[in-house]
Amino acid sequence: MEQETGQAQLVSLDDPTTPISIISSTIGSQPEQNPATAYIISLNSKKSRQTMGSFLNRVANIIGFDSLDDCPWASLRRHHVQAIKDRLIKRELAPSTINTYLAAIRGVALEAWQIKLIDTETYQHIKLVKSVRGSRLSKGRALEGVESQALLNACSNDSSSKGRRDAAIFAVLLGCGLRRSELVSLNREHISWTKGTIKVLGKGNKERLSYMPDGTITYLENWVNNVRGDSRGPLFTRIRRHDFFTINRLSDQAIYHILEVRRIETGLDDFSPHDLRRTFASALLDNGEDLITVRDAMGHESITTTQVYDKRGDERLRKASKGLTI
Repeated sequence: MEQETGQAQLVSLDDPTTPISIISSTIGSQPEQNPATAYIISLNSKKSRQTMGSFLNRVANIIGFDSLDDCPWASLRRHHVQAIKDRLIKRELAPSTINTYLAAIRGVALEAWQIKLIDTETYQHIKLVKSVRGSRLSKGRALEGVESQALLNACSNDSSSKGRRDAAIFAVLLGCGLRRSELVSLNREHISWTKGTIKVLGKGNKERLSYMPDGTITYLENWVNNVRGDSRGPLFTRIRRHDFFTINRLSDQAIYHILEVRRIETGLDDFSPHDLRRTFASALLDNGEDLITVRDAMGHESITTTQVYDKRGDERLRKASKGLTI
């Protein structure tokens, strides 16, 4: 169906394979400034830029374009955003996932308004598209104590440099609850042996002190003193074949690979790197620490985020159901 020149049109909403058409005479006359690119550049962390870039590429696909680079974002209007939202709901995505899509679109709309590609009224209308309410059960899990110990034992029983490094990695993740991105960003100078602390640069470019349990200090000292050395630079580095030590910093993906190799080695059920962070939070809560303390230890902005990690209510429900006689 042809569209009238200068008009945006919405088509075939009931067919999930049909792109949502928003384009009219703007095809082929894209402004030099791309508000989606500007929005991504404005984000603080590499992880956020990757995440929102991926989400915006998918939005561009829904609209009918190959990527965010060739999508005419300035033509986007409120009813298009609502249609995208409805399409995502029909795909049965989690509310939090859909709301991340909407946050990305709002961010692009803000940039488009700031560089005068859309007017204030258009921006306000897009901004007012409501988020999706609801929640889904967490797919992650906290590791049992015997699982955590099995992973540490597997690394300790490996006499190679990788064994010492991997044991230290697990000890920091389990004992301090760091995110993968925080872990790989650590330098030797961020560690204070005398204070037993790690200076962590977290989300939002915010620093915090993480206090290490004695066990974490032991594993970390073993890695630093016997393999890495005490010089400045990346704390966790690559080790090549034949136990060849390098000064190259590990990547996020390398941490994932290390954890997966050790998981398979120990025969444990699947877990993600973030599950070690869940394990840390669960251990603190099980030890009777309050949510505010756990929030600060996790580096969360809001206590609401920390509450997601609180599974004590689940255990109470499990015990209550076991008491029923059917």
